[in-house]
Amino acid sequence: MRRLVPCLAVLAIAALAAGPALAGGSDIEGSEEDKELGAPYFGEAKDIRGLKPLEGVRISAQRKGNPLPVLASTDAEGRFRIPGFGKEVNSDDVTITCAKSGWKVVETERRKLAKDFDSPVEIECLLEKN
Repeated sequence: MRRLVPCLAVLAIAALAAGPALAGGSDIEGSEEDKELGAPYFGEAKDIRGLKPLEGVRISAQRKGNPLPVLASTDAEGRFRIPGFGKEVNSDDVTITCAKSGWKVVETERRKLAKDFDSPVEIECLLEKN
């Protein structure tokens, strides 16, 4: 047991030093393949009362002019990540919605991380129980 505690401490420190983890467990910039896909959409869903993370919130990303949305679901930490729709797609032409049975969306906040055309877009969904 004495040897296990230091090992766990080293693993915890290494995980923290690895850098920020975001929705879906990946970093903002993503891989080289992700960069070819254009601006990723990432964020989290929270209960507006107490701001605790919500698991199982359905996230829908719909590109203007395309009838089929891309769907994702929040993880146990309330986070999600959706890859971009292509470098030629303006992130302003993509609508993001959040939904969870028994809950209503109070607010959906959207922030581009930079003014660039293909900058990552952060989404925060705040929900309350019906």
